[in-house]
Amino acid sequence: MSEESRSVHVRVDPDLCEGHALCIELAAEVFDLGDDDVATCATTVPDTLQDKAKAAVDACPRQAISLEPRPTKGR
Repeated sequence: MSEESRSVHVRVDPDLCEGHALCIELAAEVFDLGDDDVATCATTVPDTLQDKAKAAVDACPRQAISLEPRPTKGR
């Protein structure tokens, strides 16, 4: 199975994000803080960083982060 087929899509809702930056503390490899103090993220998170991304989702006080599984490709 390729890394792409195990990756997830991450989305930060800029209308909900208040820049608490807990996501950055938990998954600096995935998230960054923009000039407007709103979190930004890599769109696709590989399997190796999913636990960190999930911890960031759980820690977000505004529930501004969501993870969606990427569809697997046919064999």
